Amino acid sequence: MIDVIITSDIRIYCEGLGQILSSTVDVNVIGTAGNCEAAIKKISAVPPDVLLLDMTMAGSCQLARQILQVSSGTIIVALAVSYDESNIVRCAEVGVTCYVPRDASGNELIEAIRKGVRGECYCPPKIAACLLKKVQHLALSSDSKKLTSAVKNLGARPVRSGDRQSRLTRRELQIARLLAEGLSNKQIARDLSIEVSTVKNHVHNMLVKLEVSTRGQAVFYLQETSFPMDLNLSN
Repeated sequence: MIDVIITSDIRIYCEGLGQILSSTVDVNVIGTAGNCEAAIKKISAVPPDVLLLDMTMAGSCQLARQILQVSSGTIIVALAVSYDESNIVRCAEVGVTCYVPRDASGNELIEAIRKGVRGECYCPPKIAACLLKKVQHLALSSDSKKLTSAVKNLGARPVRSGDRQSRLTRRELQIARLLAEGLSNKQIARDLSIEVSTVKNHVHNMLVKLEVSTRGQAVFYLQETSFPMDLNLSN
């Protein structure tokens, strides 16, 4: 069972999320908090597996940093994350590894929680693209300490030598380019006139060949190995 605490200064938001999660067999909401002080108190008393943190709440980034100091084992799932690059980067800098944007569904929230407790990064493509741009900027500025931190927060493995991208088929490379643009599986399927299940299979095979765990890591690896992500490959 995954123990969860919900933190938001909007009471109806906490109650709504609690109702959504109450029907999930492996998730147990052990408390809610309406402000930073209450959140710290609850987490100090009973550290949860996951904290759902409303990023629209004042002081949310500072709270995330404090929570990881109090309970380093707690996974922070950032809720209602906007697609503003500065907000996304601030989340990464304070240690957030799972991002649930404002337009996400209840199922996506549950997936983020489950992936978080498995030690995985949950990061929708548009948010991953923002983080990757930040990583690239840090790399170009030769700030190696910040680059290492950014990669760690993103959940990516260090890039190793080798030409793993050469294992990919042309279709997989084409899908990688579309992933880098932030497209979902459904959007990719529509653009390429193929089934969504076929896209999922290609993405899975791509992750295996590149030896990474997530879509964002795959895009990061290809960009770091100088694969031209803007290449217009034909079908």
